[in-house]
Amino acid sequence: MNRPPGFFEQPIWTGLGLLVVCAGPLILLAGIGGYVPDDDRLGVVVTGLVWTPLTVVVLVLAIFGTVRDQRVWRDLDTAGVRVTGKVTSAQRVWCGEDDRCTRVRMLVTVPGRPPFTTSHLVAGEEIIEVGTGIPVDVHPTRDLFRLVADPSTGGASR
Repeated sequence: MNRPPGFFEQPIWTGLGLLVVCAGPLILLAGIGGYVPDDDRLGVVVTGLVWTPLTVVVLVLAIFGTVRDQRVWRDLDTAGVRVTGKVTSAQRVWCGEDDRCTRVRMLVTVPGRPPFTTSHLVAGEEIIEVGTGIPVDVHPTRDLFRLVADPSTGGASR
């Protein structure tokens, strides 16, 4: 589980989302406000009436998704148990045109629950070795977890 991204941490998706959310009401406003020729007005108004509910649905889904992600994050903050995940494999991969990352596979053992494996892509040039311990917050009763520190920043235990 990753921290929910901030509004400006995903500028392309934010821009596309704003474009979709604003499209329906703007088309409807243009049709009703007389900004289109009379011959096309009916088509523009109908298009605006179709797109406006769609934009409302997109906006509601985005808001509820963000609220859910923040609730899950708070659950891990309040009830999370800190354990150490053991790196079982680490492979250097490309994660962009010029960027290198490490694909880390870990075994996480939680008291009172069966162990599980997880895989993460860690940005940076630092090499993470097999056997390295990385702190992980795990919810004691639900299937929620997150890395405590990004290993490339040196915040993880070794």
